[in-house]
Amino acid sequence: MRFPLPARARTTAAVLAVGLPATLVAFGAPAQAAASADVPAYTLSSTISPAPLTAADCGPDCVVAPAPRGGTLDDYAALNQVVAAAAAKTVPAVVAADGTVTTPAKTATILLQAGTYRLTKGLRLPPNVNLRGAGIAATVLLADPTVNWKNFSYSFLVRPTDDKSAGSSNLVSDLTVNGNCRTGAGAFDDATLPGSPGELCDFRTTVGASTNTAGGISVGDRWTVRQVRFTNLEYFKLWINYASGARIVDNRFDNRGGGESGDEDNIGGGGRNDGTIIENNQFDATINGNSFDFTNAIRTVVRNNIVHTTPEVAAARGHKEYGNMYFEGVVGATVTGNTLEGAHIVLKSNSGYAHTGNNKDVTNPRDILVANNVIRDSATVGVAVAYDDYTDADGTTGTLGGWNDFSTADDDHVVRAGGNNTVRDNVIERSRETGVIVYGQNAAKNAADTITGNRIVNAGFGGSTSYSTGAGYFDTAGVGVSVGSKDVVTGNTIVDDQANPTTWYGVQIGARKGSSKATYTSVGNNTTSGLIGSALRTAANAPEAPGNLTATADSVSWDESYATGNPIAGYKVYRDGLPVATLPTGTATIPGNLLDTDAAGLENASAGTAGWTAGGSGTRVARSTAAGAVGSASLQLTSATAGQISTYSKKVTPTVGATYTSVASFQATGTARRVRAGIAFTDANGKVTRLASSNASTVDATTGWMTSAYTAVAPAGAVSAQAFLMVENTVVGESHLLDRLGLVEGTATEGLTGLSSGTYQVVAYRTDSSENSGATTVTIP
Repeated sequence: MRFPLPARARTTAAVLAVGLPATLVAFGAPAQAAASADVPAYTLSSTISPAPLTAADCGPDCVVAPAPRGGTLDDYAALNQVVAAAAAKTVPAVVAADGTVTTPAKTATILLQAGTYRLTKGLRLPPNVNLRGAGIAATVLLADPTVNWKNFSYSFLVRPTDDKSAGSSNLVSDLTVNGNCRTGAGAFDDATLPGSPGELCDFRTTVGASTNTAGGISVGDRWTVRQVRFTNLEYFKLWINYASGARIVDNRFDNRGGGESGDEDNIGGGGRNDGTIIENNQFDATINGNSFDFTNAIRTVVRNNIVHTTPEVAAARGHKEYGNMYFEGVVGATVTGNTLEGAHIVLKSNSGYAHTGNNKDVTNPRDILVANNVIRDSATVGVAVAYDDYTDADGTTGTLGGWNDFSTADDDHVVRAGGNNTVRDNVIERSRETGVIVYGQNAAKNAADTITGNRIVNAGFGGSTSYSTGAGYFDTAGVGVSVGSKDVVTGNTIVDDQANPTTWYGVQIGARKGSSKATYTSVGNNTTSGLIGSALRTAANAPEAPGNLTATADSVSWDESYATGNPIAGYKVYRDGLPVATLPTGTATIPGNLLDTDAAGLENASAGTAGWTAGGSGTRVARSTAAGAVGSASLQLTSATAGQISTYSKKVTPTVGATYTSVASFQATGTARRVRAGIAFTDANGKVTRLASSNASTVDATTGWMTSAYTAVAPAGAVSAQAFLMVENTVVGESHLLDRLGLVEGTATEGLTGLSSGTYQVVAYRTDSSENSGATTVTIP
């Protein structure tokens, strides 16, 4: 959204970032689904509106406007006189002191004839004056900014006068407003693309007009806009700001007939407007901008609208997506029965705007119902609910308040906490990311949300395996919640019925690397099928993902997962969402291992310890056949004295400045200890530089194998390098086993070969198999 005054431009300064999901790891070119046959095609035909007014129906309170003059002649003066004549016929309502209308207003109507009325200035309707055409495709109001474009700067073809009248009403219906962005364009046709996508409007280049010129209709209190087509408009198509009781019914938004438009919202505004109803409108795939975006509003109803968008039109303009519905700083809204193709619904705060006026104070989404909508092929998520705030100059966030609380101090602002939002009974199909996501900052939310009864199909279709919201990382799931207390996620159906699934989890609680937490979340009675991973994942229990997944013509390789408090047991590899291999500890062979096979696995009895030597007199080194991470043998270190025990591999010749990584898997035979991988570099003078991991989470155990890895650059003068492996704080007599031992140039210590073309995903899995890491993805062409 752009506000009609430049001073209210969006800013990101001092915002605690909670952005829209941004894809970090993509599958490549997005898959595209065929258009849904059960969604009605875009049409100008009325859905619920009555037939247009005719001259025969034009009674004493109706004024028939003269016919358009035609050509390039201006019709503004003639229509302005008709407006004055109609205004003279109106009588204001009689309103009691408590606001009750005791005598309704008397309205008057202007009937426009068929044809195109050319306007060099926008019409201003007084209270109780209606403006009706001969039909949505019959009567056209056409802006002509070439005479004096400033008449339309931050302004509209039709707007209210400045005076207000209690109990008044206005109706604008049965006509087209055409902003003349493309000269001569706007006739209705069956085109699926705008004529000149992404180019400036003609009047921008011919007469030097600025942006935000020639919008459609700006409404006032209790205005109804019905069966109006909005096309070829550079500025906001329909603007609803500081208005009460507006009804936007059965209108059409497009850029057909060679038209185009700016990227301002099709329906925009806010200004704490109250009680707006937006219903049964249709948005064609040729639109630009959001279908709907309110910033600061209460009791908004958006129902039974149809939004068509396509990736082809987005790409033609250089956009990722368009047509979305944004509720920014909106409370008490109802969003029901809408159908969105290629677009999605977002509930969020208004903190992303310049912190002045109504946007000095922050309103988070609250008491909103999102129900019975159909959302298909969203470029990101299906429904996003975000909570955030910004910091004042003193580094603190806002003071908690409600809708009617306002800040009075220059150095503080009010934050209206969100929550109590319900997302239920929606159908969300093929969203490129998670179906429903709730995320942000704990302090900006103080009531629980409910996500129930939704059917989410093939989440992640053509999209990413994981992505950042700005407040943590999510993996593709049916539902994701990372902020709030006592939220309810129940009764949802999460399905992946593809031959190559893309949905990793049913429900994800918490975000990886996020500062906020979801606590006491109720998760139950959700139905899942066809998932790659599990029905429920708790991000707090997820291990770190493997890094630097790389492909060759027939292989993939990756770096060891960094050990955390959630230690891994190994890796799982998938091809196009289907399992390929489960690898306890890791792949059987370390790719590019500079140590020979005997030293890597100790399987050859005749090789003995295969060149491994004790790191000091306190260490005893032997070959063991008690257990192996890969195979049946391993290297055994036994403590002769208390403290650190260690071992060195044979020396290899390094390249100065090159990167090297050592790796080993450890298992305790008794007491668990911290284990560490390192590298020892020796120069020509015999000086040894020992470098090692400082990871405190690499603690071995008597079951499973703990992997430690360490990466370093060969220093100047180095003539040899050795894997240097340690066990800390041992007591006399205790032993530890080491296996799958390696030293590689580079960082990749895991790899699979003999693979065919496809997209491969690799995750690390926990020792108790309860959680996977996020997936890393690479494609073999």
